[in-house]
Amino acid sequence: MPNLPISQLPELTAITANAEYAVAQGGVTYRVKQGYTSSGNLYGVFVDNKDQPLAQNVATVWTADTTLESYGVSLVDNSKFTVASGGTYNFQFSAQVSPDGNNQSVYQWFRKNGTNIDESATQYNFPTNNQYSVLAWNFVISLNAGDYLEFVWASLTGSVSSLQHQNAQTTPVVIPEVPSLIVTVTQV
Repeated sequence: MPNLPISQLPELTAITANAEYAVAQGGVTYRVKQGYTSSGNLYGVFVDNKDQPLAQNVATVWTADTTLESYGVSLVDNSKFTVASGGTYNFQFSAQVSPDGNNQSVYQWFRKNGTNIDESATQYNFPTNNQYSVLAWNFVISLNAGDYLEFVWASLTGSVSSLQHQNAQTTPVVIPEVPSLIVTVTQV
């Protein structure tokens, strides 16, 4: 095969188990076997084991304090869920919330690299005071290597909410600790 620029090479539309291909990086061309590709395999699982209060009229970033598992997704500054490789990612979370007043509303949304993502906000209304509720949903987004996502929330009412954790129990039943926040990130 003649020595062609990358733009003139034929496009590979499917990778088989025995595929090999050239990858140019930093002025060096490497031969890569299919088994060394990581597309679709990057993931991370993160939790927070403390309460996280919310002040009225303040956008507050959720934090995590523990990485349970991680391959290509890391937690930076306790709030920035950062990807090592570009691709499409599914961010899922569940947050145990306790409102401090009746009929309180909270808003939750996502930020990419510190900037709010348009049309990513959701409003949740708590029907009663001091009952635990679980906020849970997912968000799919394309990211470049080094990009990060943050979870943000705010309350516009006079009452204050918080993400609430619960310690493990040993009696009458052994129950594991309940994190205030669980975040899973998977490349799709």
